Amino acid sequence: MLDGLNELVGLSQLDSKLALLEKERAAIPEKRAASARERETCEARLAAAGEVVSEAELAQRRWETEAQDKEALLAKLESQQHQVKTNEAYAALLSEMDQSREAVSQAETGILEAMEAIEEAKAELAALEEQIRAVTERLETEDRACDERESALDAEIEALRARREAQLGSLDPEIAARYEKVAARRQPAVAVITGETCLGCRVGIPPQSFIEILRGEALVSCNHCHRILIHRDQLAATEA
Repeated sequence: MLDGLNELVGLSQLDSKLALLEKERAAIPEKRAASARERETCEARLAAAGEVVSEAELAQRRWETEAQDKEALLAKLESQQHQVKTNEAYAALLSEMDQSREAVSQAETGILEAMEAIEEAKAELAALEEQIRAVTERLETEDRACDERESALDAEIEALRARREAQLGSLDPEIAARYEKVAARRQPAVAVITGETCLGCRVGIPPQSFIEILRGEALVSCNHCHRILIHRDQLAATEA
């Protein structure tokens, strides 16, 4: 039975390694999804920054149109000065001209503020583009590493699965079936005991079961976690 335990321990260790590799392999799609989400966030930030520039440029054009309209109105009013017949009409014309001049001044102020906003928005956009360029380069490097790791994992997992099938096939069918039943629910399927405690679930082993384990004449399972048990001394013997 000692040889059988040795095979089971090896199979259990192989399964534990296989489980870790499969877990790592299963996490790769989420890494890719996270990378895609980060790219989408970067694109959204760039789009928002570009929209700020566009809005500032639109504001400048509106103020320029406003200034042109008010300047045209002012020129028209000035051309009417010599056509006014009464003092009251002249005073009203002067008041309207002052309002037009004020509107032109406001429009020119609006143009200057819009130009400042454009300059600031473009500077922020340029800084953001540089920042996102670095992020994109990092994501591309991570994606390449992810692809390479995925290929390596696929090859290693395939090799381990082939080894597992070979090792499982070399076992007595009854022992193999018992192992598979435990392995489907617990990893690792084989647990070491030290003293009289199962290290798989940290629960004590009944005295009779402990004696049977030491004899090594049959497989003994933990009453609590159902793992196949091997004593630490037996493990040392199999390794030797």
